[in-house]
Amino acid sequence: MIKQNFAFISYNHRDMKHAKWLQKKLESYKLPTEIHNEFDDSRYIRPVFRDQTDLNTGVLGNVLRDQLEASHFLVVICSPNSAHSEWVSKEVQAFIEWGRIDRIIPLIVEGQPNCYNPDMECFPEYLRNYTKEHPEHELLGISFAEIGKEKAFIRVVSKMLDVSFDTLWKRHERERRRRIAIACISTPIIIAALYWFVMPCSINLTLKDANHQLPISKNKEGHVGIVSVNGTDYRVNSLDTTLIISALPGYFRCQNVPVSFKAIYYDSLQVDVPMGVGISADYLLQLQRDDSFQHFAGKVIDAADGNGVEGAEVSIDNGKYKSTTYADGHFDIDIPISDQREYKDVIIHKDGYQEFSSEEETVDNDVTFMIHK
Repeated sequence: MIKQNFAFISYNHRDMKHAKWLQKKLESYKLPTEIHNEFDDSRYIRPVFRDQTDLNTGVLGNVLRDQLEASHFLVVICSPNSAHSEWVSKEVQAFIEWGRIDRIIPLIVEGQPNCYNPDMECFPEYLRNYTKEHPEHELLGISFAEIGKEKAFIRVVSKMLDVSFDTLWKRHERERRRRIAIACISTPIIIAALYWFVMPCSINLTLKDANHQLPISKNKEGHVGIVSVNGTDYRVNSLDTTLIISALPGYFRCQNVPVSFKAIYYDSLQVDVPMGVGISADYLLQLQRDDSFQHFAGKVIDAADGNGVEGAEVSIDNGKYKSTTYADGHFDIDIPISDQREYKDVIIHKDGYQEFSSEEETVDNDVTFMIHK
């Protein structure tokens, strides 16, 4: 048994866009609370049958007639296309022969009914002829051109539900204003949520080392250091550069992002970078050197007996920094960061000994120099 249809849409395939639009609008239209749909106790005007949606080519005969007979209303998409359509005319004829002319709703999308210009005629042939022979059954079409698309749709619904157009239109306008109000409220929220959670943000980290004269060492992979941002490591190939960390999740905005830095000859650094509310944040990582080249210390020994030499003067940087050895021969020079280098020129002087000089001695905490008498 064929399921009952609330409506059957009759149209020419050239007017398919109008038929699809009408089917979608009807099936998504929510009925007023006080009206009950007699089909499946639905709150919607469903189902609405549209032949090229639901039937395969070649089975239009009996199946189409069964679907038409099972439909409560026949909505005819009227246009010059349907006026010359044999199928549309036959569908209208069948509905009239079943005594349902009062349930035919002509929806005029183009043209005019009973027009003097045959090229502008929009009513199917059988409907034109029948209403001429039976003027008491003349049907008034609902025209897009006269009242607009939305009002035309509501008039179709009012005809189907036998409810005043004014009642449905006022309700339609209230719903439209409600949707606009909801959109006005929700759109900024959605945009803000998309910005906050979907649009990524980035950090521009500038690695600044104020002491360029100090050596920079690379690890075995050839990297100077490692910057870690929120647990993800980024290899750094040079200092005094800007590292752009992009595609951070948007929810980091207004939060602190943990950032750390590690490199040979540098103090480990760990900071929280405030992101703010923007797309990116700029942050300066002021790198601090460790004490690798701060202390130049060791021992001066006698080349003959290997004992420590007391009172020997050890100087570096052409005598700028000096130290005198202790009783055991040890010396200790503290070098300010401004003069720290990986290598130093060393001069050792002690009465009774030959002066010792050496270029590019590696700065260390445990070096040994031998001097000769």
